[in-house]
Amino acid sequence: MTQSNQHDVKPEVRSGMPVVGIRVPSWASFTRPIFRGIVDFIRNNEQWQIQTLVDSTNEMAPVLIDENWRGDGLILFRYSAEEAEIFKQCKIPVVNLSAECLGKGFPTVIPNNFEIGKQAAQHMLTLGLKNFSYWGDPSRNYSIERGDAFEQQIRLAGFNCIKVQIEPDHLPWDGRWVKMHERIVEELSRLPKPVGIFAKDDMLGSNIIRICNEVGILVPEEIAVMGTNADEVFCQISTPPLSSVAYPGESVGYEAARLLSGMMNGKSINNDHLVTIHIRDIVARESTNTFAIDDLIVTEAVQYIRAVAPVYPIHVTEVAARSSLSLSGFNKHFVQQMGHTPKEEIKRVRLAKLQTLLKNSNEKISQIAKEMKFGSPEELARFFKRETGMVPKEYRSRYQNVTLL
Repeated sequence: MTQSNQHDVKPEVRSGMPVVGIRVPSWASFTRPIFRGIVDFIRNNEQWQIQTLVDSTNEMAPVLIDENWRGDGLILFRYSAEEAEIFKQCKIPVVNLSAECLGKGFPTVIPNNFEIGKQAAQHMLTLGLKNFSYWGDPSRNYSIERGDAFEQQIRLAGFNCIKVQIEPDHLPWDGRWVKMHERIVEELSRLPKPVGIFAKDDMLGSNIIRICNEVGILVPEEIAVMGTNADEVFCQISTPPLSSVAYPGESVGYEAARLLSGMMNGKSINNDHLVTIHIRDIVARESTNTFAIDDLIVTEAVQYIRAVAPVYPIHVTEVAARSSLSLSGFNKHFVQQMGHTPKEEIKRVRLAKLQTLLKNSNEKISQIAKEMKFGSPEELARFFKRETGMVPKEYRSRYQNVTLL
């Protein structure tokens, strides 16, 4: 009797429970919230048996999700053309989570890469910098979209963006990191300083900071660095820690699960169907903690706003009164130097403080409103909804598993 291939046999499960395979990069911590989003959908809608590759130090039977896998549905972060063909032949519904596989046979759920680039630019523009650079990979769709959006926002603000394009896959595997190191050192030496660098992902951003430390470039004083995904590992192993645009993993997971559920239950979904998830969070850390404006009037104004606005809703007239300029002259001068109005700077600072409190404290909304001198909790909620599209409780629930009134 021959032994059957374990991957060709559909696992035995309780009657009626779908078997769903999930394959996301095991090296990336930013993808872990995808599972929370999937579990959230299951908890509120239907039961699934989930299969995924886990590192169990060989204490559990291995699970391989490849062309031999058989089950009821798949959520995949990239796949090969061969896998796609076999899954279609086997009539296994698939939801794709990668921009690199967009339009290649399955419905897709991805973050809005245009918004990622736009928000990174908006954050960089608050630092008073006049030189900006995007570091990407021209062979990756997500990188192209993020870079184009970043450059567009920088140019709209009246500045130029220097693009540095590196394709790691075109470098030999053996010694690839050496070639990357050489190329990064070369490109860093060419950049005007101070400069703000937005990297396509946290791995590249972390690598840039590490090499800056090696060659004696100060971060963030000479080079402010920002990545994408808010991957805790890559962000925290950097010195200083890396600022990053957060990957909306829970929303990606939830929407992917919702889409797959419909497909498994017979709903017809076009193969080119695309769901893009809004980007709402920037995790600002020390790698962008700088202010590069030489103008004394604007420097003092920004320092005052950032010191006072978190706890008091100051008006532009109060800030302008501290300068030697008229109100209109101050506004015009501020915009010339910063690329945005002092009112926008006040709103940005208050919003950042409010987001920090909602994420990292258990204070009631009413208490936060009192501390930040909002007229009422309702006024705080209106401000937050206007700026983020979410109510405070919804935002907080993404980070905490408790309900606070």
